Parts: sequence; structure tokens; C-alpha cells
Amino acid sequence: MKFDRAAVAVVIVALWLGGMAMMLHRTANRTEGQQLAEVALRVQPATFYYVVERDGQQIGAASSALDTTANTLVSEEYFVGDYPPGTDAERTSARWQTRLTRGFRLADLTIDIARTTHPFSINASVEEDTILFIAGTKTTGGHPPARYTFAAPLFTPSLAAVAFMLSGPPRIGRQQTMSVFDPTTRTVMRPQLRIQAESLFTVVDSAAMGESGEWVVAHQDTVRAWRIDDASRGLTAWVDAEGRLVVSRLGDLFTKRTAFELAFRNVQADVTPPRNQLPKYRTR
Repeated sequence: MKFDRAAVAVVIVALWLGGMAMMLHRTANRTEGQQLAEVALRVQPATFYYVVERDGQQIGAASSALDTTANTLVSEEYFVGDYPPGTDAERTSARWQTRLTRGFRLADLTIDIARTTHPFSINASVEEDTILFIAGTKTTGGHPPARYTFAAPLFTPSLAAVAFMLSGPPRIGRQQTMSVFDPTTRTVMRPQLRIQAESLFTVVDSAAMGESGEWVVAHQDTVRAWRIDDASRGLTAWVDAEGRLVVSRLGDLFTKRTAFELAFRNVQADVTPPRNQLPKYRTR
């Protein structure tokens, strides 16, 4: 009887080890499409708000929304403020909307920059999985329609961080080369994303009206974030476990996650983000 129980135990352990080996093999050999599909399933709809500062003074506000529908994922980023920083700054608003398939592959994007001088827009779509077609518009800055071949999959800068963080453990040293569309040059880059460090940040997640008539901090919370640098642009960015921006620095511009009211209601001009980016999902 003891022999039979021992034999059964050995068989159970052997089957368990075999099952684990099969699971690890299957996980290690997931196709890129399977990995991206899993990333899409892990995306949590949320909108975050940011204050944009230069030399300690707020010059604008920004928001970043990621939402899901039955057939698509939609990313929308919005900025309003004085740009470019300096004596020649003018009131500028910029909106970047990106649509992805449920497999987390880029389908199309639109970028609209509104300002008194030099308004700018880009309309682009992905063709045959590896070609980015940029259509001609009235405000393309003189650029004709163009097609660029890229190594799939292709992401926008903010979505590259989401795909990177959700596709693997947030381990310092983990790295991945990705195709990223750069709207400033209208080209596709191949930067290497690498987790450089890990830290805790205190961010404002709610605000209240103060005695002076301005919005003030009502509550703060801590967020764990990982640093991903882009040396080619001099960008230092800290993102949370889902790849959403917490803090960034680019030159003398500083961006930090905060409450909606502190970002948009305290800006000198009366500004409001697009309707679908008004508080819907509270900052976490």
C-alpha cells in the first residue's frame, strides 16, 4: 500500500512538472500577435491629467485618455498652453487621436495643432500591416502624401510605453526595440526602450476649491513608476505598471500627473479638454 501511494505521488509530481513545462514553453513561444492581444486585454480604460511647467511656472495642461470599444481601442492626448516656451510663445492646442484594433495594432491616427501661426495636421493610416500612409491635408506644412515601410507593429510614443510595460515584467534592465511614429519628422523610428530604475511618486488625485478661488490639493496618493529614457530626444519619462505617464522631463519642460482641476482650471486662460476627456475615469 505504501508503495502504491508513493508511486501515485511520483506520477502526480511528474504530471505537474510536465504541465508546468508545457505552460512555460507555450508562454515563451507566444507569437507577437498573441502577446499584443494579451496586452489589449490588460488595458484598463482611464484618463489622466497633467500640469506642464517651465522653470517652475505652469505654461499649460495636458490629458491622456485610453478607452475601449467593442471593436477598437482609442487613445487621445490633448495639450493646451503657451508653446513654444519663451518670448515667442503663443496659445496652442494640440489633439492626437489614435485608433487601434482589438489586437493592439495601430489602425489610423489624426493630429491637429491649432494656433494663430502655422497650424498643422496629420492624417495617417496603416496599410497591409507594414506601410504607414500619411495623407495630404491643407495644413501639413507643405509635405506631400507619403508612404513609409516599417517593422510591425507600429506605435505612437505613449502607446509604445503601454505595450512595453504590459508585455513583460517591470524588471530593471528589461529592454525592447519598437517601431514608433515621430510626428515632428513624419518618420518611423526604432528606439530601444529600457527600464532604467524604479521609484515611488506622490501624485495629486483630487482637488478642492480654496479660499482664494483657486483649486488646491485635496488628496494625494503614491504611485510606483519605472524610468524609461529616450536619449535621442533627451527625454526622461517615468511610467506606471500599465505604461501610463506619471512624470517626464524634456529639456526645461516638466510634466506631472495631477487632478483635473489643478491641470485645467488653474491655467490662466479658460481652457477645457475635449468632451470625452472630461472627468470620467478618476485618476488612480
